[in-house]
Amino acid sequence: MMKNDAAPTPSEEKAKAKSLGKKLLDALIHNWGWKLGSIALAICLWGVLITQDSALPRTKTIEDVRVSVTNSAVLRSNGLIVVSGLEDVNTVTLRASVPQKNYTAAAAANYIARLDVSQIQTAGEQTLKITATAANAAQYGTVLEVVNPDVKLVVEEYGTLSGVPVEVRRTGEIPDGIYATAVTRSVDSVDISGPKSLVEQAVRCVINYDQSTLSLNRNPNSVSLPFFFEDAEGNVLDSTNFTVNPRGSATSIQRITVTQNVYAMTRVKVDESSLLKGEPAEGYAISNIRVIPTSITLAGSEVAIAPYREEGAALFPYDPVDISGQSRTVSQLLYLNTPNNMDYISNNTVQVVVTILPEEFVKLSTDSNP
Repeated sequence: MMKNDAAPTPSEEKAKAKSLGKKLLDALIHNWGWKLGSIALAICLWGVLITQDSALPRTKTIEDVRVSVTNSAVLRSNGLIVVSGLEDVNTVTLRASVPQKNYTAAAAANYIARLDVSQIQTAGEQTLKITATAANAAQYGTVLEVVNPDVKLVVEEYGTLSGVPVEVRRTGEIPDGIYATAVTRSVDSVDISGPKSLVEQAVRCVINYDQSTLSLNRNPNSVSLPFFFEDAEGNVLDSTNFTVNPRGSATSIQRITVTQNVYAMTRVKVDESSLLKGEPAEGYAISNIRVIPTSITLAGSEVAIAPYREEGAALFPYDPVDISGQSRTVSQLLYLNTPNNMDYISNNTVQVVVTILPEEFVKLSTDSNP
């Protein structure tokens, strides 16, 4: 006769569950001190193993990794140039998986971040991603992530313009007592490259040169100055993205040197008493003597100039105008006896005009102008 298994009653199920729970509790608390000790020992052993295995990687956040912009030349060869957006690309933060032995040493200098602009194919707004790698993967692991890698750029067509003239725009007054020669510049014209829309507007390269800074303590006076570009109406162009080269040169420049030679200067009068010899014809007299110019500018070293700064200093002609027997106005060019140790002489000749009139006219003129 077969025995029928009856389904357990709810009370039996409850008792069975209670019995199982008691057994589990008894198993957990049995020798509980040894069990806790074993867990603690396992954790310590795990920590020791992790510490001793220097090859195991750990994730580290690296800040201030410098970003280099690459392949700008390739972009230009494709007829394009980035005009904005790169000014915000300086450094990035990244997360790297670093071997434990170099975890502490890993720093920003051990990682390379790049923005490759050769990916750009058309003008307009473009979005590129910054990528990064370890300079030595064996030592500093691999880069897991670049934080905020997206960079928005504005791209324009690339253009060039050759032979833009350089203009020196002088400001300020030359200090008293200084003679300055003509201004010379290290570059007379430049070739420029950059955003086509701006390059095509450039008509001149301008240098502002302040002559009030000239000094006899240095000769020549040379100064390296920045420059800017103007359009035909005199508006200053944004040349931030220009590449500037001396005409025909492959070397780019950011400044141009302006040079002037300077000398001590004085003005010396022409001695009018030595300009004439002889007497007019009988019945005639000298009405007026006009000298053009009345003084001469001399420039040279302080030693050479010193005698001509003294009171009474004057210049004399080689030969005076001979008015012997003259009865009419005489005009003659006279050569002056100028010093030969000067670096600059404004004139070495003067025009002398001697007005000769009948004596009665000269007397009448004298009487009416006491």
